[in-house]
Amino acid sequence: MPRDTPLTFSFQSPAEALAALLSQIQPVETESIPLDQSPGRILAQAITADRASPAVDVSSMDGYAVRLADLATAELPIVGEVRIGREPPVLPAGACVRIVTGGAIPSGADAVIKREDVAEHPDRITLPRATRIQSGQNIRRAAENLVSGATVARGGQPITPVVAAALATFGVAMPTVFRRVRLAVLTTGDEVVPPHASPSPWQLRDSNASTLRAMFQPLPFVELWHHHIPDDAGAMRAAVESSLATSDALMLTGGVSMGHRDYVADALEQAGVRTVFHGLPQKPGKPVLAGIAPGRRPVLALPGNPVSVVVTARRLAVPAIFARAGCQGSTALRASASHVVTLTNPDGVTIPLWHHRPVRLTTHGQAELLGSRSSGDVPGAANTDGFVEVPPGQQGPGPWPFYSWGP
Repeated sequence: MPRDTPLTFSFQSPAEALAALLSQIQPVETESIPLDQSPGRILAQAITADRASPAVDVSSMDGYAVRLADLATAELPIVGEVRIGREPPVLPAGACVRIVTGGAIPSGADAVIKREDVAEHPDRITLPRATRIQSGQNIRRAAENLVSGATVARGGQPITPVVAAALATFGVAMPTVFRRVRLAVLTTGDEVVPPHASPSPWQLRDSNASTLRAMFQPLPFVELWHHHIPDDAGAMRAAVESSLATSDALMLTGGVSMGHRDYVADALEQAGVRTVFHGLPQKPGKPVLAGIAPGRRPVLALPGNPVSVVVTARRLAVPAIFARAGCQGSTALRASASHVVTLTNPDGVTIPLWHHRPVRLTTHGQAELLGSRSSGDVPGAANTDGFVEVPPGQQGPGPWPFYSWGP
């Protein structure tokens, strides 16, 4: 847009703008990888059970497999043992067999009596008269968890420890997953120097690249690389075009507002990025831009001030990267607010914008506001756990949606 044109708001809330962006993002392609290399990756296939769970009737207790018809007697001889992982013997009439938890129920057995409910002898058990045994007692029936062919895990969710257990249980040794998202990060600004540098008073160390690394590098489905670009129109166009040629998603910081040396919006437009929104009625992060590059790839241009970067990245960029990675359903929601909190020290401040206010968690469901002087107040933000989102014109204790700094 021309630099002298004020920002206008096509969307009236961050949630509305984000929904419009997510609806246009296409997940990356898929690949099959060994199960032991898959933790944290996003599952791209529905997994079905190749057999019932349990596959046979099994004991839920350590004890003795018995026939109900034999329980009228005071004692039963022990004629064998069920070894876990082995085919069980047949239970003859008038006897019992030892069995451990998970052992297959012998043919002819109606129930399992727990060890602690009988008097044990080397070759027999004595049944207390007060013990009442019902058919099926302490037996887990075949297929009570899942029938063969039923869905075990859906696509679009991360391979968590329990999903990995399910994949192994049902023989999925090479799960199909979405490949990792190649995320290009471009920071901008002539005033920015590397963290190891000794800046002059009019320079700043680059905290934005470190912010985005800390937010996205821990995700097992993201590969991130970073370049810094000076405030030069030609350099910006070349960097954007080069990044789009090799990446699945592009993120920029700075150069997106109204300054006469803010070249990001023009560079993105010239590279074929279609703008979804440029400017949202929010504080901080009002100038944020989001677009879709060819191939339905997300592009997020974040304001340059450090707190604006971390807020807009958490609120808008994280869900976009999750969507590009193939996340769906509850996993995509996890990238949004995790829960709501009530403020223990509301200050009565109200503004006509969506207000993202840094807070520190105190107890479960509660948080306290910490004063933030500006969108450049890195020290203040470093002492918080995340932020709450307060609608325009509202104030008070809430409850308000809470966004942790890490997804």
